[in-house]
Amino acid sequence: YKGKYNKGEVKAYWEKECTPIKTKKDKAASAEPKAKAKAKAKVKAKAKATAKERPERGPANPKRFINDESTIVQDAMDGLIWSTPNVARLDSYPVIKVVFRTDWDKGKVAIISGGGAGHEPMHGGFVGKGMLTAAISGETFASPTIDAVFAAIVQVTGAKGCLLVIKNYTGDRLNFTLAAQKAKTLYGLEVETVFTKDDVATVAERGIAGTLFVHKLCGALAEAGKSLAEVKAAAEAVIDATASMGVSLSSVRRLKPEMIAQKKMELGLGIHGEPGFKTLDIASATVVVDELMEQILASVRMQAEAPHGYACLVNNLGAVPQLEMCIMVSALMKSKWAGSIKLLLGPAPLCTSLDMNGMSLSLLRLTPQFADLLSADTACAAWPRAVAPCFPAPVLGIKLKDMFDDFKPSSDAVISALLEKACKALIDAKGVLDTLDGKVGDADCGSTMANAGTKIMEALDKMPFADPAGTCACLGGLCAHSMGGSSGVLMSIMFMGMTTELSKSGSKSWAEAGPKAFMAGLEAMMAAGGASKGSRTMLDALLPAAEALLEGKGLAGASAAADAGVEATKNTHPSAGRAVNVPESRWRGVEDPGAKAVSIVFAAISK
Repeated sequence: YKGKYNKGEVKAYWEKECTPIKTKKDKAASAEPKAKAKAKAKVKAKAKATAKERPERGPANPKRFINDESTIVQDAMDGLIWSTPNVARLDSYPVIKVVFRTDWDKGKVAIISGGGAGHEPMHGGFVGKGMLTAAISGETFASPTIDAVFAAIVQVTGAKGCLLVIKNYTGDRLNFTLAAQKAKTLYGLEVETVFTKDDVATVAERGIAGTLFVHKLCGALAEAGKSLAEVKAAAEAVIDATASMGVSLSSVRRLKPEMIAQKKMELGLGIHGEPGFKTLDIASATVVVDELMEQILASVRMQAEAPHGYACLVNNLGAVPQLEMCIMVSALMKSKWAGSIKLLLGPAPLCTSLDMNGMSLSLLRLTPQFADLLSADTACAAWPRAVAPCFPAPVLGIKLKDMFDDFKPSSDAVISALLEKACKALIDAKGVLDTLDGKVGDADCGSTMANAGTKIMEALDKMPFADPAGTCACLGGLCAHSMGGSSGVLMSIMFMGMTTELSKSGSKSWAEAGPKAFMAGLEAMMAAGGASKGSRTMLDALLPAAEALLEGKGLAGASAAADAGVEATKNTHPSAGRAVNVPESRWRGVEDPGAKAVSIVFAAISK
């Protein structure tokens, strides 16, 4: 009953139902003096009257790359025309926002569609040979006007007639249908209409991403010279064989406040941000795909047999990184339904909802004809090529030599203990270093260092600690394999430089040969990376520490030198490393994260 009754009504009900019956004595004893009650009510009324109204919540993400709110759609349409060959607009713009093919001679059936803006590349992005002949845009999430649809029909329709592909929304149905009637009456044009209704999330049967199957197949048929009756019949068959459903982690954040809780997701959101039919806890990609597929295939539209399998359109609703979209495809093609997916389209942003952090799946029950039409050529760059999904067996590449192959495990209690302390310190400092790196870099320094520390800890029982050169060789290999970015490469180079120097020293101990080898490793690092002391990198802590060791100041002295080096990075102008591309206002007064990691290590091993 959440939302049905206000709190006052609920409280009053339960006070009435749960208050025990009182005797006259009880009432007399507990009655509040009238004057006191009146004064109390007066105070409450005054407080309520003077209370500030809660400010209205605005968009969750109001930052936008625009010129003016009033020209968003016009400016976007101009950008589409500049970047798309053989597309123009009508000069009645901006009241009438229509884009159409300039390479069109009216000799074939015209395919027209449209709707509100905010779903790009749908619809204008699919105007081109083999798909739409014209597209009409309304304002953001608003249906085009009757006049705009009428203008598009008259512009591109010839003797073969035109088909209007209309998404099943009230505004679109009314405006497109009335425009079609107007074109028939005033110009005698042959105009047919179909209504897409692929969304199976609600009884409203909204037209969403599955509409694109109709655009593609009808566009291919029209291009092949089929009649209007044939094209319309195919469109209706496609509509009957299509079902879609979406899921989102956010609302349309550029237009609305966030309505979905942080750890929740909504199944079945509309492409205008309409609420979904089910709210669930955020789940893995595999679970999300399973949920979508089960809902789609359980729908009435998908009850017919599919002997030729399905085409699946994987649609990005606007803000999902391509990395995550590929994970969704992987989950789909590893699911129990993979064998039935004969053609795959996407992942790509096709029918978006501005910056909604969501995706949708659309299934089309295939026939041999549908498969051929989906694979037919089109000039529309936004349309993804239909592919028959396959996964070639991984090819065995070169066998990389394991870093431990040339060494036997051996012990050195002191070195082993120091290394363990260093690794634990880096793992514990993950959050601190990531936060620090977030101010001047990409917020992953701590994660990178902690991952290296974890991998080294896991390999401690394999280390040849009694062999200094061998130990450094193994550490170099571990850094190269476990640390991402430039840090892993540079640390690997440093340890390999140390290996070379220690190999020259013969059987000298760590204490005798270690400081010189450390400096040799840093020289190799500087030669490869181009940075040096004063560049505002980890070298600003490493070099002072190495110099202190060479001077015989021990680990405590090296730790103090590293700390001083870190402090100096706060006001050192970067000439290399993560902060070199960051404005001074961002790095000034902030410690270099790499140098800070070095000081953390020396602080740990000097104790």
